[in-house]
Amino acid sequence: MREVIKTGRTVEDATELALAELGVSAEEAGIEVLELPQRRLFKSIPAKVRAYVEDEEVPEAPAPKEEKPLPKAAPKAAESPDAPKAGAPAAQPEQPAAGPVEEPIDLEQSPKAREAVEYLKEICAKMGAQGLTITPVKQGEATILKVEGESAGTLIGHRGEVMEALSYLTSLVANRAGGDYMKIGLDINHYRSKREANLTALAKRIGAKVARTGRGHTLEPMNPYERRIIHSAISEMEGVKSESIGEGANRRVVISSTNPSARPPRDNRGGKGGKGGRPAGRGGRDGARGPRPPRKDGEYAARTSTPAREFADRPRDPSAAPTVPKRTETINDGADLPLYGKIEL
Repeated sequence: MREVIKTGRTVEDATELALAELGVSAEEAGIEVLELPQRRLFKSIPAKVRAYVEDEEVPEAPAPKEEKPLPKAAPKAAESPDAPKAGAPAAQPEQPAAGPVEEPIDLEQSPKAREAVEYLKEICAKMGAQGLTITPVKQGEATILKVEGESAGTLIGHRGEVMEALSYLTSLVANRAGGDYMKIGLDINHYRSKREANLTALAKRIGAKVARTGRGHTLEPMNPYERRIIHSAISEMEGVKSESIGEGANRRVVISSTNPSARPPRDNRGGKGGKGGRPAGRGGRDGARGPRPPRKDGEYAARTSTPAREFADRPRDPSAAPTVPKRTETINDGADLPLYGKIEL
């Protein structure tokens, strides 16, 4: 298990630093808040966060079986096992994939790059970042301004939001004179390259899981630059696809499977045995009960030895009219009492 403890002004800042060092997203790591930020009279206590990631277990290789010694054969002429056969091409060591080629830019020959560097130096100085080194390089069709310095970390912001805003403003200033459009980006203290590598690894890891299980996965909200990295990494994989959903700051990437042989997602509908819901009805019924037929007199009489119940107000003769019972006694309780009682003062 890998873990790291970071502090920051807020819990979110400390969490972001911890996830960036581990190289994972918030969905793949466990977060534990050790201390909340506090404000005292003369000082403030930062937040402390612990982030950890469970490493996947690697199956142990089986122990080699003991082999019995074979009988010695007749000695043969010694042959060099490493000697290549005649006419066979020599094996070459595999070289790692090279990253994007960077070409330095001469500011004297590129007026737009020179204007972008001057504007970036001015705005960084106004933001309190002094002593920065800005180096423009060419990466493909984009111009990347590499910014390095001790105070350059304040120009990154939460998830690179400040860096992206500075990149947008610098691009507007450099291209306002017209001419061919120059695509400009910033890389402050190698944050851009590290973030790109982490997002690419995250996309490949989740894409492989989606292709294996057939279950889609929704990532956390990202800016357009980070979403393009995810789409580019997924486009190189087979059996998965990616699309963006949502609006504004909540726009995110959804990775889904295109492999028909992948295991489909489990149906969570109710029902016994996982068959999905209650059947339409028992015995061919469609589940809707109709009106109950009226019960006939004596319908259940043959099934029991109890005689039919008779009520006192029910006449014995169905054709006879009901009669009112006669009153045989009068109630004269309290007739011998005086009208008014005696009141004593």
